[in-house]
Amino acid sequence: MDDQGGTRPDLLSLKPTPAPGPPLALLARSRLTAKLDGPAGIVLMCAPAGYGKTVLLKQWLEGQRHNVAWLTPNQHNRNALWPAMLQTLRRCPAIPPGALQLFSGTEQDPVEVLGELARILSATGTTIRLVIDGVDGIDPDERDYWIPALLNQVSQFNQVSQFNQVSQFNQVSQFNQVSQFNQVSQFNQVSQPIQLALAYRDNTAVDPGPARLSGRVVELGTKDLAFTMDDINVLAVKTTTLMGMPQLRELFRQTAGWPACVVLALRYLREAANPDVPLGDLAANNRQLADFLDHQIIRDLSCEERHVLSSTSVCRVVVAAQASTLAGNRNAGLVLSGLADDRGIVESAGSGRSVFLVHPLIRAHFRADLARKQPDELIRYSRIAARWHEHAGDPVAALRHAMDSSDHGLIGDILEQHGAALLGSGEVIHVRRAIAALPDSLFTVSPKLCVVAALAHVESRQPTTASRYMAVANRNRSDDSPPELRELQALAKARLSWFSDGWEEQDPKATVEYAALTFSRHSDVRIEAKMVTVTAALVEGNYGTAENEASAALIEATEAGNAYLAGKVYLKLAATYSMQGRLRRASEFLHLAEENLPAQMWTAGAGRSTGSLMHASAALLRAEPRKALEFTSAGLAELGQLGSSSKGVGGAMRATLEIITACAHLDSGDRRNALEGLRQARLRIGRDHVFAQPLAASIAVIEHSAALALGHADHAREVLDWAEDLIPGTGELCLLRAQGPAGISRFDAATDRLKPLHTGAVKPLLEWTKLHVNVLECSMALRTGRRTLAGKLLDEAFHLAGELDVLRPLAIAPQEVIGLLMERVGAYGPHEALAQRVLSLRPPTDARRAQSLTPREREVLSLLPSHLSQEQMAAELHLSVNTVKTHVRIIYSKLGAGSRHDAVAAAYKGGYLP
Repeated sequence: MDDQGGTRPDLLSLKPTPAPGPPLALLARSRLTAKLDGPAGIVLMCAPAGYGKTVLLKQWLEGQRHNVAWLTPNQHNRNALWPAMLQTLRRCPAIPPGALQLFSGTEQDPVEVLGELARILSATGTTIRLVIDGVDGIDPDERDYWIPALLNQVSQFNQVSQFNQVSQFNQVSQFNQVSQFNQVSQFNQVSQPIQLALAYRDNTAVDPGPARLSGRVVELGTKDLAFTMDDINVLAVKTTTLMGMPQLRELFRQTAGWPACVVLALRYLREAANPDVPLGDLAANNRQLADFLDHQIIRDLSCEERHVLSSTSVCRVVVAAQASTLAGNRNAGLVLSGLADDRGIVESAGSGRSVFLVHPLIRAHFRADLARKQPDELIRYSRIAARWHEHAGDPVAALRHAMDSSDHGLIGDILEQHGAALLGSGEVIHVRRAIAALPDSLFTVSPKLCVVAALAHVESRQPTTASRYMAVANRNRSDDSPPELRELQALAKARLSWFSDGWEEQDPKATVEYAALTFSRHSDVRIEAKMVTVTAALVEGNYGTAENEASAALIEATEAGNAYLAGKVYLKLAATYSMQGRLRRASEFLHLAEENLPAQMWTAGAGRSTGSLMHASAALLRAEPRKALEFTSAGLAELGQLGSSSKGVGGAMRATLEIITACAHLDSGDRRNALEGLRQARLRIGRDHVFAQPLAASIAVIEHSAALALGHADHAREVLDWAEDLIPGTGELCLLRAQGPAGISRFDAATDRLKPLHTGAVKPLLEWTKLHVNVLECSMALRTGRRTLAGKLLDEAFHLAGELDVLRPLAIAPQEVIGLLMERVGAYGPHEALAQRVLSLRPPTDARRAQSLTPREREVLSLLPSHLSQEQMAAELHLSVNTVKTHVRIIYSKLGAGSRHDAVAAAYKGGYLP
């Protein structure tokens, strides 16, 4: 029988009988046959049963059957290799009848016999391909007597043949062209007389060492013969097996491409006919696959080999010392090494090949067998593995094996000893799962376990649950608590305080326990303490202190080799620069945070909601409102328990996301509803909010500008009054005070109100506020006829926009600024691409209407949506009533409107009003 249970070529057949039929025959393995087609004199193919060795040989020799001699040893000829080989060669069509009559089949000297055989075969003028399929089926004594001699003879003859070819080729140059032609013809006829192909399962069957020296040996092993994902997909299509991409990946993961097992799994999937059905544990659930492994692989193993594989089946990766502990056998490592070297069902890796990886199907088979027949043993092995990994300094693996053992005491013990360190390295998911598996009774007697649980939920941004665990820990706390427990409690309390509604009454740095954290012997505790200090500095607006503390934390995390904490520090730095409005720097650090925090850690830890918020803010300020809405939607969904907090970090994050959402709707065209959304978000921000000032500065600038653009003067005054209370003495307040007078052409008053910004008497909370100031001053310069100054201000605006990576103030600039921008296209030098980007963000109608309304007409138009009478509009604009009436009449004419209502509707539709 062959690898797949089909028939192999018969011993005496003139040509190979059909190798395994569908489904393996449906897959052309051109990559492998191309390797075999090379100039190799010897082909060695070693892999366990089911790797399609026979099928591959059949595909390779297709169309060359006349010079193939195929031998499959069986019970009738296993003790007589030379007679069987001789009989096979005599039936090869390429060998003339009687050419081998010199041999009787009773010869005993392999060197002499094979040397004469090579001489006779060379006279045939062709290469005879001798295939011995199943070398390990030959009697060991017979195999060890003939196979080495055969390999040696073929390799020697190939070397001599190659030397003769080179010698003949060199002689060609010594003759004239006619003689040269004859010599070349003779040279082309010379070839190796025999090519040997050996297929076997056990690596001990053939020693190719000496033959390798010839340099003309092709060896294909388990990895070469295994299916790739593409191979599996092609085979699934050809066998009409419905399979989804998750199934394909899982099938490849479980089988590692073992061809026979892939075929059996595809048959199972074809019966299910559902590409969405989970694949499950193939070794445990697929009876045909289990039978194949039992009959073709497991039954050939010794009792010792089976025991070692069974006891180590709880481990994905195992080293010799661990295998010896699990199996209770000092020679377990030697057994695994032998299986790796000889059988191909174990892979050795690492320094000195001392790390062993059992083939996933073999491991799953033994594990499933234990679960079915000896479940107590499976649990015992898991306990042993957990303790071994714990002592070896691998708490992640220890916790995983403890979970497999379902031993609550063991899980709790590992969490108590290593839970904080696991959290510090980013293993939040594993810790959370372990906590969920434990009964409540364990937490009531272990304050440290409660603190670990609290820290895990703080890390996952679930402060409500964390607070419950902290309450239990505080109830069970004693005066003589060990220092490590006091440190963790102080850290948990400090981190939890920022999520509390009463955060302003708590100082996370005030307690004695917190002060001691900077001297902790655990680097992760010290780093986390520094990040608490960073948060405190950000709340107080001390950005320099925040940057310094974060930099110190980053240095320590890098020196400790802790990528997870380094990623968290990068996230803190991104937040620090984002809160200052320095978007480019924030984006750089956010990118570094995402690089250092793997996807599963980013999702489970503190990164995802914060990352979504910062991505949303960046998209909004880059004038990409649709993208901003995508990120805000994800951010709001990921807030979890934070979303229920009215204050603290949760409240600040939710308020920020709501502000960005409303502003993105505003920029997308939903102006009226967005204005009300901004008002509602603003009213939820008070002095007692975390990060109240940067939040207030952002919404005040956005909402005030939008209210004025929409002609809602009362709304704008409401925003200004609110800002006077929350952000006094800031550059943002100067901007708001100037925007109102500028909108009604009181330019001197507007300029006076901006003077504190230019003298340095006040500073903006957000760097991008300066860009709004530039745009406002550019607009005023244009409206007063100072075009040279306007051009200079516009250049400064583009320089700042490029530096900050902020475009929104330019994208919503007044029409006269856009008109100037269009006039100067092509003259912006390094900022030309930025200018083109701003123009691409404006509606197409902007270009047509850039000069259609005069600045004064646009001022009048901006008041039409309000309920002001023409007399009130005249007073607001400091114009006569007749002048206002004239402007209104011209506006109606240009917009094709017959009434005030129609003019406003046309202005919104055409984009004249924002």
